[in-house]
Amino acid sequence: MVTDLSPQPFDRFLKSVASATYEEVRQLPGAAVESAPAFEEMKAHVMDLYKGVSVAESFVETDGQVIDCILEDTHPVVRRWGGPAIAPAEGPPEIPEPDEPTSPDPRSRDVVRPGLHNPVTTRTYPAGTMPLYRTTLSTLCRFPNLAALSAKDKPVGLAAPAAVEPLATEPTQQARYATGEQDINCLGGSSKLNVWSPYAAGAQRAFSQQWYAGIRGDGLLQTVECGWTVDLARYPNTSPHFFVFATRQNYITADNVYNLQNQVFRLVANPYVIPGAPLQFSQPGGTQVEYKMGLYLTNSAWWLYFDDHPIGYFPVSWFNNGPLTTQATRAKFGGEVSTGISTWPPMGSGQHAAAGFGQAAYQRAAAVNPVSGGAVYATLADAGSVHGRCYSLQITNNTASDWGTYLFFGGPGNDPGGAPC
Repeated sequence: MVTDLSPQPFDRFLKSVASATYEEVRQLPGAAVESAPAFEEMKAHVMDLYKGVSVAESFVETDGQVIDCILEDTHPVVRRWGGPAIAPAEGPPEIPEPDEPTSPDPRSRDVVRPGLHNPVTTRTYPAGTMPLYRTTLSTLCRFPNLAALSAKDKPVGLAAPAAVEPLATEPTQQARYATGEQDINCLGGSSKLNVWSPYAAGAQRAFSQQWYAGIRGDGLLQTVECGWTVDLARYPNTSPHFFVFATRQNYITADNVYNLQNQVFRLVANPYVIPGAPLQFSQPGGTQVEYKMGLYLTNSAWWLYFDDHPIGYFPVSWFNNGPLTTQATRAKFGGEVSTGISTWPPMGSGQHAAAGFGQAAYQRAAAVNPVSGGAVYATLADAGSVHGRCYSLQITNNTASDWGTYLFFGGPGNDPGGAPC
């Protein structure tokens, strides 16, 4: 699956960053950087990220992103946390799953889970290296400033108790949701996410994901999240991409991280897939593509799994003794969209939940891992997540089939002058 394109050599890439000017980058397609000082901050960020880095090999992924295979002892994440990368075989056990269902659901026959062993290549990464998506000025400059790179909206219902003044948050894009949730003390969970490719403009984003949230009595909110997203500002096209996200303080951008941003998330050596990778997606009335994902708190870390492979983790020390140091108190599954313009993008497949299998997006086998151990199918409630006419949600809890607890969700969004979302 490697393209024939050759990436810009790493040393030449760094020289191009060092010599770039604000006037040059503001002319790039999609550039939204707000000022010369904002650009200089981005430039300094890239140069600091790659300080002392040695690259053994670079190649271009199918969606145009460049992966640099960095000598392990010079990798930015090793610089932050120290120590060698963990081999997948040395990682934690798989996320516990509910008991085997009593019957297969007929719909499962029309579902595929494409293999993704190193989805950009049939080879392993060179020995002694760790991969990293190349952070470029052309990508950063599609955001108004460096802080905006980590912005994400606080989901509906994840507010502080009414009697508590919440910690300050920062304004981000407007967002809408179609989610099922359960209040439960848990160590994470998992689901199988049906993948689509809804169109979202550069100022819009669409997600299908899981949230595991811890909310403390003083208003401190922390989450770990994973799923797929369409985000033309962050990625080079509108294909769905695998992502992981965490916030340790109320979605304040300085305390948010996407994927491998800020070297908080630690990859295993030779990971099965890298957060940020493009995914295959479903066709209306045709093959339905799904991937299993989950997050599990074990061995003092929130471990990310993809198709039962441990990918890497957020160390609990990053959460500064907050609630996610020991457990989550709420699990959520479903869709999210956001916009910075007057129109709303499609969610899921762009079809409402009632369109059903083959047309609407779904998550199935939604499970949680209680702190007491093991796994159970989630018992989900809408909890007022859906507003307006643009999106909808249907939840079915605790079936006896391999769909377990599942939800269909989504909708078309709206056009200029359409009904409010």
